[in-house]
Amino acid sequence: MELLNINANVIYNIINLLILAIAFRILLFKRVDKILEARRKDVDRQIQDASDDRIKAADLKREYEEKLAAQEAEKDKVMSEAREKGYAQYNEIITNAQKEADTIIDEARIHAKADAERERAKYMAELSDVVIDAAAKIAANSHTAESDSSLYDAFIENAFDKGADK
Repeated sequence: MELLNINANVIYNIINLLILAIAFRILLFKRVDKILEARRKDVDRQIQDASDDRIKAADLKREYEEKLAAQEAEKDKVMSEAREKGYAQYNEIITNAQKEADTIIDEARIHAKADAERERAKYMAELSDVVIDAAAKIAANSHTAESDSSLYDAFIENAFDKGADK
């Protein structure tokens, strides 16, 4: 019977172990499984949220880069327009300055021409006075070759003196 006794103890131990395993399973393991499943779901949700956030961040980055590229293109466009406008204003200023310079030069030429004409008329008047004086002196004196030569020399000397006075 001892063999049976051991067997009965073993059977009782096995039954006790089975009862304990079932009790642990019902009381403890199901709760632990629920907690582990809840944690697993929470971790999966956090991983999914992180993945969604990563996708959103990538989308936001792409949008930011597109906006940055658009702003860069707009900046380039504005800068190009400003450069063109500046060149146009520069060319307009240069053209106006050239026209003004041409007008000033033309006016200076006209004034110089008028001054030259006045001086020429004045010179001609003085020359005619000198010629009239010389003719009067010639007419008043007797005509000899020596007197004509001395009058001619005096005339030339007088003409140079008047020209040098100016």
